[in-house]
Amino acid sequence: MKKILGQSDTAKEMRKMLRNAEPDGTYLIGGEPGTGKGFLAGLIASKITKEEAEKNIIRVKKIEDFRKKGIVYITENRILFDMRAERFTSSLWLAPLRERQSDMSELIEYFIQESGTDSSFWYENDRINLLLSYWWPFNIQELKRVVGTEDGVKLLPFENLDKILPNYSATEILKIKIDGLFDELGKSQNAGKIYQLFLDSVESVFIESALKYCGGSVSKTADFLSVHRNTLTKKIGKLNIKNDQV
Repeated sequence: MKKILGQSDTAKEMRKMLRNAEPDGTYLIGGEPGTGKGFLAGLIASKITKEEAEKNIIRVKKIEDFRKKGIVYITENRILFDMRAERFTSSLWLAPLRERQSDMSELIEYFIQESGTDSSFWYENDRINLLLSYWWPFNIQELKRVVGTEDGVKLLPFENLDKILPNYSATEILKIKIDGLFDELGKSQNAGKIYQLFLDSVESVFIESALKYCGGSVSKTADFLSVHRNTLTKKIGKLNIKNDQV
C-alpha cells in the first residue's frame, strides 16, 4: 500500500502528518499493534530523507530510547506516548481498526485487488456486507490476511465463531480495557460493584439483542439462548430490560 486509505479521522490525520513532514522535524507515532504505525513511519522517513526508511525509525519501549538520534519514533505504550508527545514536532496516536469503520471498505477493496486471488467469494451471499457490518476486533494486517488469502475466511467470526471468540483478539482487547480500568481504580478500591455492573451490562445488551432478533418472544429467545423461559424472564426483570411481551 503506497498511500493511506480510508476516511476516518485517524486516516485523515495520518495524511496530514505525512503531508506536513519536513526534514528538520521529529515525529512520534503511537498505537496498538497493527494500527499502521510502521507503515506511516516508513512513508514519513522516505519523504524527508534519502536514506533507507528503516534506519530512521526507532521503536521505543522505554523512556531511555528517546535519547537516541532519529527522525520517526513509534511506540505501543500509551503512557510513554503521552509523556513525550509534546516534545516532538508532530505526534499522532492511531486508533485501532475497530474504531475506524469508515476505513474498512477501502481497505477491503484494496487488499482483495492486491492479493490477486479470486474475489468472487466476497461478492457471494452478501459476505462483503457481513464483513463491513461486523465490529472488527482484528488489526489491519489480520484484515489483509482474511480478505487476501484463500483460507483467510476461516478466521471470520461469522464463519468460525466458536473458535474465534475464546481465543482471538476480541478477548485480548477486553483484557486490555479491564487492566486499564484496574490501574485507574488502584488496589485500595473495591472493584466488586464494578464487576457486577460490567457483567449485568454485557448480559443486558446480549439479551436485548436476542429478544429483538426473536421478535420479542421470550419463549423463542429462551430456546435461542438455550436457557429456561423462567430463568430468562427473571433476568429480564432484574436487568430492567424492556419487552412488551413480558
